Amino acid sequence: MDLSIVITTYNYEKYLEDCIRSCIHQENHSCNYEILIVDDGSTDKTDVILDSYSNINNIKKYHIKNSGIEKASNFGFKKSSGKYIVRVDADDALLPNYISSIERDIFKEKDFIFTNYSTINTNGKILKNNSNLPEFDKKEIHARGDFLATGTAYKKEIIETYKGYNTDKINSGLENYEFVLQLISKGYEGSLVEDIAFLYRRHNLNISEIKKDAIIMNGKNLFKKLGLGRFKTNKNHPYGLKV
Repeated sequence: MDLSIVITTYNYEKYLEDCIRSCIHQENHSCNYEILIVDDGSTDKTDVILDSYSNINNIKKYHIKNSGIEKASNFGFKKSSGKYIVRVDADDALLPNYISSIERDIFKEKDFIFTNYSTINTNGKILKNNSNLPEFDKKEIHARGDFLATGTAYKKEIIETYKGYNTDKINSGLENYEFVLQLISKGYEGSLVEDIAFLYRRHNLNISEIKKDAIIMNGKNLFKKLGLGRFKTNKNHPYGLKV
């Protein structure tokens, strides 16, 4: 298996089906891939939606007790069989060219792969095309203040080596950024694919909207712990947070 797509969801019935369909309908690629959906204890109609996909062979579904994005993601990572793993938040979506865009770097065995993307609103309208992310640069990532999980594919062996996301905080809002900072501190490098290959959705139920102040505090504590100086953001921050 070349790639595992891990969808994590909690009460996102509004967006979940679009997300799943986007992962199914990938075009013009030669990768073998699977889709794993981890329902983190949803109380809406998520189970009904997932039941409708019972007959698709490359989809695996898991229901776990609500435990937060970090543990739900790690659960999915452990169940994955792909050489690479990409997490997709259930309110986001992959574009049909996602796998075809990254597969060259998969076959080159890059450490982790990230792409350009479009930001959309709750109704799917494009708010911004983020088509000018810089090539991998350690200092720029330190200054970015976040790094999107959706669209970032990691070697599974690297995720296994560092045991996935830190679970000390639940729904920290920076779980993927902390993981990337850990990797680049160990000498791993990312590879940018210039294609716009996924959709990042902004809405009033984003953790980043609900917990903005807490995320800034988490960032300050994270940078202090890692000895990276002052937590800051730059123009490439996913949702324009200013610190």
